[in-house]
Amino acid sequence: MDRSRDALKGVAKELAKSIAPGATLGLGSGSTVAALLEELSPLVMERSKRIRGVSTSTQIEMAATRYGIELVPFRGSVDLVVDGADQVDGGLNLVKGGGGALLKEKIVMGSAKSVAIVAGEGKFVKRLCENGVRVPVEVVPMARESAKLKLSMLGGVPEERLMPKGYPYFTENGNIILDTLFEPVDEPRELEVKVKSTPGVVEAGIFTIKPITVYKIGADGSFEAMTTAG
Repeated sequence: MDRSRDALKGVAKELAKSIAPGATLGLGSGSTVAALLEELSPLVMERSKRIRGVSTSTQIEMAATRYGIELVPFRGSVDLVVDGADQVDGGLNLVKGGGGALLKEKIVMGSAKSVAIVAGEGKFVKRLCENGVRVPVEVVPMARESAKLKLSMLGGVPEERLMPKGYPYFTENGNIILDTLFEPVDEPRELEVKVKSTPGVVEAGIFTIKPITVYKIGADGSFEAMTTAG
C-alpha cells in the first residue's frame, strides 16, 4: 500500500517549523508540490502565520489560491522554495521541467535563501538521464531547428514536445520545449552550461543550484532529508 501521502505530511511538518511570520515562498510546479501545499498551508496558518507565495505556473497559482496562500509578485528574492523534481542524482542535481515551467522555476530557485525539493524514491538515480529521462530545454520558436542541430552536436537527441493532438507545446512564456535525451551525465554543471550557451536556448532543465535540501519520499510513509552545501 502506497503511503507516500503520510510522508508528505511529515515533510510539511518539518518545513512548517522553519517558516517565519511574513515569509515569502517560491512555489514550484507539479502534482507533488500541489499536494505538499495542501498539507503545509493549514500547519502554518494554525500558528497564526500568513503564507505568501510566488507562483511559477497557472496550475500552482490555482492550487495556492485554493489553500489560502496569498499570491504576490516576484520582487527579486524569496525565503524558501518548495518544489519537486523529475530526477535527482547522487550529488542532488536535478532534472526539472516536465510540466514546462523550468524557466520560472529556475529564476525563483536561484533567488531563494533556501531550497526544499520533494521527490518520490523512484526518481533517485546515480546519474541524471538514467532510465531514458530527457532534459527539457526551453527554446524560442525561431531557433527550433538550429537548436536541435546544436543539441545533437552536444550528444543529445532532441524531440519537440507536442500536445496530444500533435500541435506544438508552448510554455507560458511563448516558447517551445525540446525534450532532449543524453547519455547518463557525469558532469551536470558542465552540460547545463553548454546547453544554455546554445543560441536560442532560454533555459535548460538541469538544476545544479546549491545549497539544497532534498526530501526522499518513501512508499512506506517514511521520508529522508538530504542536504548539500553551496
